[in-house]
Amino acid sequence: MKATLLVAGCLGSLAISHAAAADTYLGAGIGTQPGVNDEFVQHVGQPSGRSLRGLIGWRFGKLSLEGALNGFTVPTTAYGEKTAYQLSGALKVSLPLGNNFEAFFRGGIERTWLNQQTSNGTDLMGDGFLAGAGFEYRLDAVLANASLFVDYTVHHVGLESRAFDVTATTRFWGLGLTVGL
Repeated sequence: MKATLLVAGCLGSLAISHAAAADTYLGAGIGTQPGVNDEFVQHVGQPSGRSLRGLIGWRFGKLSLEGALNGFTVPTTAYGEKTAYQLSGALKVSLPLGNNFEAFFRGGIERTWLNQQTSNGTDLMGDGFLAGAGFEYRLDAVLANASLFVDYTVHHVGLESRAFDVTATTRFWGLGLTVGL
């Protein structure tokens, strides 16, 4: 909870204090089925289907601050299909490659939760970090302040419940679009 409030507070204060100097953008992405570590599969289940991501960002030259919400389905062994969510705040560094292409690196903190809607204390929550990299193509000739991106992101978090604890590492390939406001 503390990490979530910290991320929200930092992103909110930056949006208020620097809105005139920043390029604000919204984005959406679709990703692969998450790859997860064995401990997650053993205690929770193997994710199925694609992952989805919504994001908001503020770009200051080559640096961006991004807030994102990821989600993916987990057919749990005991409680049926549930959705895991990852709320994150990250710093993104972009490196121009030429011809509107950029490489980028992203790192940040996150809050993950999986509500299994049971009374026996098996809802999982925890704080962790993310790291990723990718490529972005600026669509300025087609649509001002828009881009297409492909990225690979690893999320690592310690999830806790009253019943058990699990260390979760999830990995995603993603494809997305951002549009400037």
